[in-house]
Amino acid sequence: MAAQLKTDRHAHEHTESSPVTIEAKTVTVDLKRAAQDLDYAKSAVEGYKGFAVYDSRFADIVKDAKLTRIQSREYQFAHEAGVYIKRTDKIYFTANFQTCDPIHIYSVEHSAPHTVSKVEHADVVQPNGACNYKDKILYCSQGSHTTPSALVLVDPTPSSPSSEILATNFQGRPFNSINDVVIHQSNDELWFTDPTYGYEQAFRPSPDLPSQIYRFSPSTGQMWMVADGFSQCNGLCFSPDYTHLYVTDTGACQAHDGGPKDGHNFSMNPRLPATIYEYDVVDNGTRLANRRVFAYCDTGVPDGIKCDTQGNVYSGCGDGVHVWDARGTLLGKIVTGAVCANFCFSRGKGGEEGIWMFCEEELYFCQLRDGVRGALVDIECL
Repeated sequence: MAAQLKTDRHAHEHTESSPVTIEAKTVTVDLKRAAQDLDYAKSAVEGYKGFAVYDSRFADIVKDAKLTRIQSREYQFAHEAGVYIKRTDKIYFTANFQTCDPIHIYSVEHSAPHTVSKVEHADVVQPNGACNYKDKILYCSQGSHTTPSALVLVDPTPSSPSSEILATNFQGRPFNSINDVVIHQSNDELWFTDPTYGYEQAFRPSPDLPSQIYRFSPSTGQMWMVADGFSQCNGLCFSPDYTHLYVTDTGACQAHDGGPKDGHNFSMNPRLPATIYEYDVVDNGTRLANRRVFAYCDTGVPDGIKCDTQGNVYSGCGDGVHVWDARGTLLGKIVTGAVCANFCFSRGKGGEEGIWMFCEEELYFCQLRDGVRGALVDIECL
């Protein structure tokens, strides 16, 4: 769910652009000045695309980095998910309901010319987040007034397309609108968030559950509710060693004026969470403990979230992707000047690797220096 919202949800007439290499600018933020000068703190990363360095370690991460705008359109076609499938050498992503109803699914070829195509997947209704599961795509199907929200596993291979619904409810109570999902690689269990954004956007019934996180074993069907107390739990990811879980709360972005109405009356409430929480993962990867604040997003809300192999934490925010170290220190930002609801790391068959950034009306690829890699790239891309 993005913080920047449009109102023309039928805007499918558009002009597609060709890839453009951005003349990326690198700016080092003066932290002492920012702490004392409100105007400087507000404007330090405005008006350009590139890299904002808050800590010298970030300069090493983005050394020789290249930022390319793959495509832009006149509606929010690049919003969520972001899943690389090696067999097709494509990244799959979803559009934003705010300007695309029903929500479309797209793929982009990892190799040049990076062709973007619309795709259809059976049983996937109003999709949002997704992940790579057994070299297939596990979608968070948010559902509709007549179709329950579900985890849907899709084989995108053109020669043998198929889909399988894995879960639709918690012990008889339908999910609200499943938002994002990750895999605990050691035990093959699925962890997912279930906020109320489907209701907030008026395509799901009034919620029958709080905004919560669940753990699910596909092999046995057993399901556990593992965390609550959120305004709107959203993105989630494990640390590289699976000892910590990071969860974003995007409660600052919600419907206003007393309810969902037509589903497009969204606004930002700065008094509500735009926060990343951290948990310890305990009892052999089955339970969460010791919830604490990890970081707060200063621009928009933190949405999709991932770790690199060094344990740094990346999250899509209101002006691009923000990066923190494992202790919650802001290292820097990849600035696109637009909301980045989600992103994904990948390494294509040609060897090029980096971050695909879904910035609503724009799709970017950021090629980082050799050695900077998402924590799951070796699992998903080899």
